[in-house]
Amino acid sequence: AEERDRRLQKTTCGDLDYGLLLSVTKDSETCDAVKLEFSQECCYNYPEDQCTLCRTGSVYYSVRSELNVTMPDGTEVTCGLANQMLAPEENDGEMCVTVRDALFDTCCYDQCRLCEGQGLKWWVEFDEPGGRGRRKIQEEGEEAEEETESEGGVDDDEAIEEEEEEDLTCSSIDASLYSDFVEEDTEQCLEIKSQYSTECCYTFPTNPCGLCKEGDTSQTLLWSNEVTHEGKNVSCGVIDNILNTEEEGSPTCAAAKAEHFDTCCFDKCSLCDDAQLAWDFAIDYYNDTTKTCGNIEAIFSAEEIESNSDECGSVKEDYQELCCFTPPVNPCELCPEYVRWDEPIEFDGEEVTCKKATSMLKREEESSDECSAAKKNMRESCCYELCDICGESLMLDWDAVVEYEGERIACGDFKPIFGRNEIEEGTDTCSSIKGNYSDFCCYTPPNEPCNMCQTETDFLDAYSGVEVEIWGSVTNCSDVYDYLIRRIESDSETCSSAKEAVNDCCYKKCTICGGNQVQEFEQEIELGGESISCKQLHLVRMTDIAANSSDCQSMQSDFSDICCYDKPDTPCMLCPEGSVSKEREVDFSGGTETCEHVANFLANRLNNGTEECTSSTAEYQEYCCFDKCSLCGDSGQIDWDAYVEFDGKEDVSCGSFDWYFASNGIEEGSGQCTDLQVAFEEVCCYEAIDYSVPACSLCKRGDAWYDINGDVVVYFQGANRTCTEASNSLFRKAEDDSGFCAAAKTEYFPSCCFEKCDLCQGAQLNANVEIVYNGTAATCLELGLGFVTDIVMEGSEECNKARDTLFEPCCFTTPADPCVLCQSNTADQGDLRDDVSVSFYGSATTCFDLNSFLVLREEQEGVMCQAAKTELQEECCFQECSICGSGQLYWDNPTTFNNITFACGELTWVLSGGSVEEGSEECIQMQTSYYDDCCSGPSELIPDAANKCEICPSKGKDWYAQVIHFGKSMTCLELDSVLLQNGIFDVSAECEQAVLEYSSKCCYTPPQKPCNVCESRKKSYSVLDQSVTYNGAETNCYGIYNHLWTRLETEDDACLAAQNDLQPQCCYLKCSICENYQIDQEKLVTHEGTTMACSEIENSYMGRNQIVQGSEQCARIQQEHWNDCCYDIPCNLCMSDDSEYELLVDQPVSYLGVRRTCGEWSVLAEGELSQSDMCKTAKNDLARECCFKPCDLCETGFSINWNQPLTYDGLASTCLNVYMSLRGERVQEGDDRCQSVRFTVSHECCHKLPMNQCSLCQSSDGTYLNTNWNREVYYLGEVVTCGDVNAMLSSEELDGILCLSARDDLWNQCCTPQKRGGILPAEQTNSGPLDTGGLAPEISDSDTTTGNSYAHEDGRFATFYRRNGAQDSYSYFTLAVVPFIVFFSI
Repeated sequence: AEERDRRLQKTTCGDLDYGLLLSVTKDSETCDAVKLEFSQECCYNYPEDQCTLCRTGSVYYSVRSELNVTMPDGTEVTCGLANQMLAPEENDGEMCVTVRDALFDTCCYDQCRLCEGQGLKWWVEFDEPGGRGRRKIQEEGEEAEEETESEGGVDDDEAIEEEEEEDLTCSSIDASLYSDFVEEDTEQCLEIKSQYSTECCYTFPTNPCGLCKEGDTSQTLLWSNEVTHEGKNVSCGVIDNILNTEEEGSPTCAAAKAEHFDTCCFDKCSLCDDAQLAWDFAIDYYNDTTKTCGNIEAIFSAEEIESNSDECGSVKEDYQELCCFTPPVNPCELCPEYVRWDEPIEFDGEEVTCKKATSMLKREEESSDECSAAKKNMRESCCYELCDICGESLMLDWDAVVEYEGERIACGDFKPIFGRNEIEEGTDTCSSIKGNYSDFCCYTPPNEPCNMCQTETDFLDAYSGVEVEIWGSVTNCSDVYDYLIRRIESDSETCSSAKEAVNDCCYKKCTICGGNQVQEFEQEIELGGESISCKQLHLVRMTDIAANSSDCQSMQSDFSDICCYDKPDTPCMLCPEGSVSKEREVDFSGGTETCEHVANFLANRLNNGTEECTSSTAEYQEYCCFDKCSLCGDSGQIDWDAYVEFDGKEDVSCGSFDWYFASNGIEEGSGQCTDLQVAFEEVCCYEAIDYSVPACSLCKRGDAWYDINGDVVVYFQGANRTCTEASNSLFRKAEDDSGFCAAAKTEYFPSCCFEKCDLCQGAQLNANVEIVYNGTAATCLELGLGFVTDIVMEGSEECNKARDTLFEPCCFTTPADPCVLCQSNTADQGDLRDDVSVSFYGSATTCFDLNSFLVLREEQEGVMCQAAKTELQEECCFQECSICGSGQLYWDNPTTFNNITFACGELTWVLSGGSVEEGSEECIQMQTSYYDDCCSGPSELIPDAANKCEICPSKGKDWYAQVIHFGKSMTCLELDSVLLQNGIFDVSAECEQAVLEYSSKCCYTPPQKPCNVCESRKKSYSVLDQSVTYNGAETNCYGIYNHLWTRLETEDDACLAAQNDLQPQCCYLKCSICENYQIDQEKLVTHEGTTMACSEIENSYMGRNQIVQGSEQCARIQQEHWNDCCYDIPCNLCMSDDSEYELLVDQPVSYLGVRRTCGEWSVLAEGELSQSDMCKTAKNDLARECCFKPCDLCETGFSINWNQPLTYDGLASTCLNVYMSLRGERVQEGDDRCQSVRFTVSHECCHKLPMNQCSLCQSSDGTYLNTNWNREVYYLGEVVTCGDVNAMLSSEELDGILCLSARDDLWNQCCTPQKRGGILPAEQTNSGPLDTGGLAPEISDSDTTTGNSYAHEDGRFATFYRRNGAQDSYSYFTLAVVPFIVFFSI
């Protein structure tokens, strides 16, 4: 209702828009000019969730449009106008919530509808006089009753007589319900429904009859032609409406078509047939007239021009090329913004206007040559760009006020001025205005905005109702906050001075609900004598009320019980099978509610298993739940691979009937259920086999497994199916020794199954060897994979030829008991001197390379293995000395070695670097000399050891990098000890100088997203035990994996190059027993004579033997252990891979012809197993609409500060409110809007996770004391618990000022030693001190017993429990890691 003054004439925006519609052409200069001048004030962007006055949740009510009311601000309006005024507002916005609370009861009502949920037979007439019927409707209302009792005289009688002459129809009855505002469930509504609904209402047919419908096509209906129907003259349009109530193909439908089709229908000429019609395109028509292409189409209808007529053919020949086109995917846009519509231009050989040229070009693709040429030749003449005062690099401050031509205007008003005066970019006028006003109107957004309400520990809100004096003027706090956020850098003097000037502006906002409670929105409360909703309380009334204030505490006390509730952990489900009779009504909570409402209420408020849930379900299940029909009964199984014709559709999956039954409430034993069972049971159902006996495997003969050629199509059980579908069906339905299985194998084995060419015939493939075969250089691995994809069959000429050529260079036999050089006959294993050069069998090599060769090629008892051990164990192997033996090493305790003070932990590096052997005199001497210093307990000499100077406090340290310290060359490891020896501690000038001088050589930044050489398309694969050449050096895949993980980011070019080069050599997809099913981790089975857990086969045996998914060996293991090791879980609609998305419980969605909420579909899905075809189909069809991954405001590696205040969409808000707003608007992770908002707010909301997270009770040696979680302490001006302090410190670095200060102040109050006396040591990893360099998680599939952890394929760690009796041993694979890391750090 915005009023505008145009040419001294006031009008509303609505009237202006209507006037333009009637009198101004769409693409014209007049239209552009009006848009430029008024769109800013008259137009708004559609909100994400638009406010509607008469809406409660997802339920919409009718509006008493003409009723006069008073808005909360005192404005007098009608309810209809109030509803229109709310349209630009968000549903959760302050104005929407406030106005709705004030006007809902007055303006909104539940409209009585004659045919609720059904169609209206508007054409049905009644014999009784219309006036009497209408009078009866009116007399039942109070106002109408008064009117009939008034003294009407002659005029009243005449009016009544006029009404009596009107016909009473279903349409007029339904209209009177609306005009008289008759409400649902009133006596008046119920009486009218009972009297007329039977004759006026009909149930929508599944496939409505159409008078002019012929199969899948329809002819044009001659709506106004009259015919005789049941003795009355009616139009063809009415006949068509009547037939819409019948099913297509019914006797009534067929009879009406036979009688009226020729009169009412004709095959209309179509100018464009299947092409697009350019409706508004103007052409020169016959007789020197001008018409649009749409006019021609209208003439065909008005004059009944048939498609096979001469006139149709003639018109199409003349105008089809001009009027019809195939729509481009990306239409060519001549001008980016504004067009000189009437400007003459030469186009396609003739002179036309820019308007016509623009219209014609929209038929071309943006990337076409025609479009490019037109832009080159015509843009200068046809297009113009308005002056932009701020350009592309600056932001426009819309509300800043300047003086322009003697008037004060907002900077945002310049654009209408530019449009009105046609001031174009690049003109002198534009440049002059920019020079005069851009400094006032434009600004550069700060990189890190000034947040005046940000403290060191918290982010507060700014008061909106408090005024302060700043910079010489009195200003509202929230305006100051917005200005600083928008304009000022956080590290500027302006920001600092502003914070000092407005320290009374900030507060921590009060919240009614505590902990994990959920805000209730619909309940009403009394606040200050005013009735408002809880929603208004939460979203509007908490503004300017500080947490812990008396007002806040009072409101929490008064309203938390009403406006907050605890969300159930496990929702109470009314009908566990998901079969809810949604429309059935029951008495609930003192009123009448539908079963759907009851089911949703119980699920949202009650926990499953509670007494209230149990009693409620017991009370309502009998009325609200039904026994769903099952197509195959209790004993049969549905064949998801079978398809039938149903409801006029071909290829309806048998599995979809279960959803059909649930959606349409079809009960077991009903006539419809029985009919469908009889019709489809034979095709859709089968009896499940006993899986205790082997199932029929199409491509298995005896004990031999063959590969399946899955894409080949065969005729199977009456239809064309792929070999994969045939194989799946046989596996489900037939036992291996059945006659049906044997017959199927005889029929389909030759077409579907083949034995792939086995290059090595049981031997191992030497994958890394490069050879030239068929003129192409490739590795043996690449050739072997090529035989599978190219379906090179065993026994074929190609296979035999390849084996003859390739067996010798590519194949070798692996040992059953591999030779480990440093493993003695008693199974004790020593350490390997990796780089020691030795000679063996006449070849020069190293101990490391020799050991790798022996492990891959030689048996433990073999002659070569024994010879190598006899000759070289003494040279290559040793047991490393340990200062403390089996005792505990106290890392930071000081000790002296060679007159130099070291930390004991660093002394172990000296022993390791010198290869000091256990039992040697040097080792015994070291143990004797240093046991007391290093092994007897924490030293009293170093109370400040935790504060030692750290050269690399937040980075990885390269221990072996060389530096010069006071003229002496030493490693970074030695430098660390020298600094400790010299008493140089953290937060000292000497330490700062050391960090400045040495960090560039000693430190590196561990990657935030480490490079995983075996990751492809977000999936991680296992690492092969394989030697490779990388960067010109011979190494192995494990070493490369660790180096890339610790040093390179995923996005680095070097990472991508390594993945591209090394994945074929280093990575494979490891065999999984259960694949997509669940594995019973602790189930014990016997495999190859050894009892082991299923998880041990999955995680250890498969990796140790590098068994590839899809191989024959993998298939045999799956067949052997699947029944014992694998199981399925209920279908989770929103589970995708390892990620679970949020279910939009109340989101309505239409599926299988039925509209239900996602929560209901989810419950139905839970009745199926996760790997069933039914579950997969439902997830595929419903996940996009029902499942939601909220937008994360922070990138991986960052944490969010929920209470951080910020300005969002022009309003003061917090990061939590922004997150909840995006969540409420269903903005998902990955959406453009998510990325845009994240870019805008992440610098305010997100802080980087610390490299070494602060823990309040972590001791100086890295171990942890017990935290007195619930003990109250005084911290940062508040009484909080030690647990709260620990949580606050979790975002700080371990050596940060806040962390160290808190530990100094609160250590004695919050921390106590662990039980058993003393402080427990930190767990040591097998890789020892190299861990400080940031080694990657060890993912060696073969290294299964080197510790108590293993890595998932995605790099995550999980605990691995050994079986009772299993012993720790150290595998040779670990040895490959240390020298490689050292090599790459040089």
